Amino acid sequence: MAVKASEFDGRQWGSSLPPVTALLGDEPFFITRTGDLWRQMGKDQGFTERLVLDQTESDLANRLLSELDALSLFADQTLVELRLTKTTLDNSLREALDRWTQNPPEDKRLLISGPKLGKSETSSNWLQTLQAAAAVIEATTVPAYQFAKWLDTELESHKIEMHQDARSAVQMHTEGNLLAAGQVIERLKLIQPDLIEGPRLSLDQVLDVLTQSARHTVYDLVDLAMKSDVPGLNRLTDLLRAEGVEAMSALWAISRELDILLQIRYRLDQGESVKQAIGSLRVWRSREGLVRGAANRLSLMQLRKLLTLCHDTDRTIKGAAQEPAWSMIKDILLGLAGYPMTRQI
Repeated sequence: MAVKASEFDGRQWGSSLPPVTALLGDEPFFITRTGDLWRQMGKDQGFTERLVLDQTESDLANRLLSELDALSLFADQTLVELRLTKTTLDNSLREALDRWTQNPPEDKRLLISGPKLGKSETSSNWLQTLQAAAAVIEATTVPAYQFAKWLDTELESHKIEMHQDARSAVQMHTEGNLLAAGQVIERLKLIQPDLIEGPRLSLDQVLDVLTQSARHTVYDLVDLAMKSDVPGLNRLTDLLRAEGVEAMSALWAISRELDILLQIRYRLDQGESVKQAIGSLRVWRSREGLVRGAANRLSLMQLRKLLTLCHDTDRTIKGAAQEPAWSMIKDILLGLAGYPMTRQI
């Protein structure tokens, strides 16, 4: 049985990481946080070596099998990460994972991370084996109607207390975006409440944090592209790059928005109304206008090309190419804004 990432706190990994774990879904907040937790706990448990494999690599199945059979160097234990970029696996990779899950090596731990897999994979032996061992974590987003409860739980887990009006401000500011909420929480953790005001954060204190976090964010980039504000997105892209914001953070936000737009565009092409398509994906009301405009502006083929460029950018960030990742991100944003794609994909 799969475990929801929103309910997973890592205590199951306290004494020992499971031989194989699958972290699957399209919510970047949980993919990042749970993956970081897995790596940290592995390090604490003596896994000093790390190997990352990508689904786009050639001969991936044989590389995975060679790691299955090989001893870790110098008797060090190894964390192996298999990053999936597609919702389906070829037969050779599926068979390699079957072998790994049936007879995992003692000196290695495997993390399989990537998007939610297609229906054709749900009956795979390796996935069923992991589900039976409760080693599948679903990194799905928190529905809009559950966001307030999730936010309360997150604040409590970080021992952050605030007045109700301040809590409402955080909820309205982040609008269901878990990455944005996570960034705000990290900033709130740095605040030491004034003992004169009491142990709880006031609305003014929280608004100061929200104002700071709202000055320059990767989510503003997405919104500027959705508005087709090319001068604005050019300026902000250059500014975020100069401030040292990681390209991967921007890529996560853009990829997630493109995935939502692609699903909406597909539903529109199947004859659904805009209201039905947007409503089925629980888009926040304040963003419906932006999403509607972008979905009407871009075709299914254009959106698929932009997602392909996102995958190319991901590989570039990981070192597969020398092109500056932020240049590729700017191309994606321009495409999202509706400008013709000049890059060959």
